[in-house]
Amino acid sequence: MGRMLTVALMIGMLHFALSAYPQETQSRSDNRRFHRISLIRVIANPIAYDGEHIRVVGYLAGAGPDDAPGVFVSESDGRNGILSNAVNLTVSDSTIRGMFGKYVIVSGLYHAPVPQGDFNGYIDHILEVKILNTGNTSK
Repeated sequence: MGRMLTVALMIGMLHFALSAYPQETQSRSDNRRFHRISLIRVIANPIAYDGEHIRVVGYLAGAGPDDAPGVFVSESDGRNGILSNAVNLTVSDSTIRGMFGKYVIVSGLYHAPVPQGDFNGYIDHILEVKILNTGNTSK
């Protein structure tokens, strides 16, 4: 009896543990085909890009009370913490070291927010984060 209970609990825990990780969602994109899209379009129509690989440009800054990384539509939005104009990033600190406060190009898998969510979704499975080179060589 104890063994059956243990097995049943383990199966239940495995089932719930796997469903708790939305970043494991498979992309509808075919083999890393990116949608090069405006961050404004992603925020305005998140369902259209849910589960898709996207490449966006935005201002990298801390988002929310925990100061987690987010990509903002503009520098002003990032500096003022306008969360309605940002998408969260699930990325390690070492990947974005030295990039906070700069415009960046981000490529990864986008996940739309849940209905009535209080944020604009997030990007994980980050394949690239690099500083946007504006070509301005003046100092």
